[in-house]
Amino acid sequence: MNTKNILLAGLFSVAALFSSCNDFQEINEDPNQVGEDKVKPEWFLNASIIGAQMNPEIAERIFIAEWNRAARFNRGSGFTIGTDNNDYITLYLSNSYAVGWLNKATQAIELGEKKIEAGEAEQYPYYKNVVQMARIWRAYLNAEVSDGFGPIPALSAFTGVPGEYDSVEAIYGFILKELKEAEASLDPSINMEPMAGEDAFYAGNVNEWKKYANSLRMRYAMRISAVSPELAKTEFEDAASKTFISSLDDLAGVQEKDGWNDLTGVMSRTWNAQPMSVTFKNLAEGLGGIEFPLPDSLKSHLKDPHTYMGLYLNKHFPLNTNDPCAGFYFDAIPQYVDPRAPKLFSVVGWNDGVVYSDYIGAASEVHPVELMDPNDNSKPMLTIDPRYTWGTWVAGEWNNLSGLVSALTGKNYNYPSMAKQYRMNTQKRVFFGPWESYFLIAEAALKGWTVPGTAQSNYESGITASFEYHGLQSQVSQYLSSTDYNRVGTSVSFTHTTEAKPYTINYVDPYTKENKTMTYNFPKNSIYRGGAYNNDALTKILTQKYIAQVPWLPEEAWSDHRRLGLPFFENQAVEKDYNPLNQVPLTMATAKECRLDFYPKRYRYPANIQTNNLEGYQKALELLGGPDVVTTPLWWNQK
Repeated sequence: MNTKNILLAGLFSVAALFSSCNDFQEINEDPNQVGEDKVKPEWFLNASIIGAQMNPEIAERIFIAEWNRAARFNRGSGFTIGTDNNDYITLYLSNSYAVGWLNKATQAIELGEKKIEAGEAEQYPYYKNVVQMARIWRAYLNAEVSDGFGPIPALSAFTGVPGEYDSVEAIYGFILKELKEAEASLDPSINMEPMAGEDAFYAGNVNEWKKYANSLRMRYAMRISAVSPELAKTEFEDAASKTFISSLDDLAGVQEKDGWNDLTGVMSRTWNAQPMSVTFKNLAEGLGGIEFPLPDSLKSHLKDPHTYMGLYLNKHFPLNTNDPCAGFYFDAIPQYVDPRAPKLFSVVGWNDGVVYSDYIGAASEVHPVELMDPNDNSKPMLTIDPRYTWGTWVAGEWNNLSGLVSALTGKNYNYPSMAKQYRMNTQKRVFFGPWESYFLIAEAALKGWTVPGTAQSNYESGITASFEYHGLQSQVSQYLSSTDYNRVGTSVSFTHTTEAKPYTINYVDPYTKENKTMTYNFPKNSIYRGGAYNNDALTKILTQKYIAQVPWLPEEAWSDHRRLGLPFFENQAVEKDYNPLNQVPLTMATAKECRLDFYPKRYRYPANIQTNNLEGYQKALELLGGPDVVTTPLWWNQK
């Protein structure tokens, strides 16, 4: 352990940062009691940033199991259907993780301010900027935690003294104020060379931190636009008038590293296959008019998703869902797909050396499988070949059906799964990308706010930035002009707002081997504008923003869906009524409805909060405005 780490470890020990108590009321003691002359504020800031990158222990439990499920970035049940895990959220909301990250950010601020007051800024002027950087970073962390739980003691906790719980409204007021003040106080004229190795984000680059602060302010101003429109407009317009994250050079991210530490990649766990979700498939399939990239030897497996639905496995796949493709298995590779999708998810059984990951099993292991007879589950009924396919199926409560198809659904390598490059610890984990800035400004322009550019120009800039991130610049022009609909009824071209209509499409009945036709009906997202619009400007913006955020920003995609109901999320399968005690209120009778309460809005507080501090817990619920369940909306959620 180097000298810096020894000093920090000693200081943390005295501050009780790693105590067994996870209660907000016992977060830390005054860090200045021990060794403050030997430590620097930037050490605390950098430790907080690196910790929040999430090591495999906490990434598996929060990033993968909670955020990714809530955002439908991968297929799975669990939190997707409202079943949260107390052990997971207890670990996350502990001194080892989220509370510790917030604690360290606050220690950076307090220690820096004290050293400045003591006159050390004359010798170390960069301390002035470190304090502002830490304020910006703490604002992000407060949003991350409160967006998950709701009220937390953000304003007075993490400062060395116990704090009272604050409402989400008060927290957002605090966040926006901190971001504005900190950005204005950052001084680019100060030499930041000492920070080169102590800033995992920007190596001390003050101008980049300013951009990050302004982009965050746009994110959080837009978050509250439905419940506090005037404040949101004022804050957003001011932030958008300044510099913001607008290119890949500005991207806020932390470089992952191999091994087992805080910098190990969030998606590197071998058993986290992260299969493609139906939500993503429906958004990407058919979108953009660009052909799925395959060598000539595999092109025979392409089928046009606009004219072909796949195999109708209505005896084996659940039908009680509002997924427009319910019961269908796409037994091919879609000829037309959003070109980012093949960069993100593999083709089943094809190891191209780039996307397919051996973490999920060798491609050679993929082979035809048998589906069992519903009338006698000991007898095979159908043989399905998953090789060279790009299909997936709805998660949820399958009841008896799961046993009939386990040979297909029980193997990770039978799904398109998260691409290899995101599992190799070679990427930057993205906290804010340039595409998000542009999509936020596009949404603001739709509202009539004063922002640079038009809704269309920013929408197209957001797509372009996302394509550039994936190395697809040559395909942007063709993509932007496409009027082809995806499975949800959304096209790319900003000016193409004609709503998709039902049409006749082909499919195969695998039980009779017959080729048949059906009427394809696009889903009705009644959460958004009464369900009459699948192809208006805002739906386009949020669809593109969602695709661009995969795979790095699931909490943001979840937050967008919570506030707008966009893009369309299908209901999970309901082959038996869900448990109202720990799941969303889906039933056999409501399975095809589209309702906001069918999606989790938050996670419950850890049980030890209630045990250790009943008064504080009750205050939190009072501020939350509802019971401690996953379906209670936050202040800024669509109600």
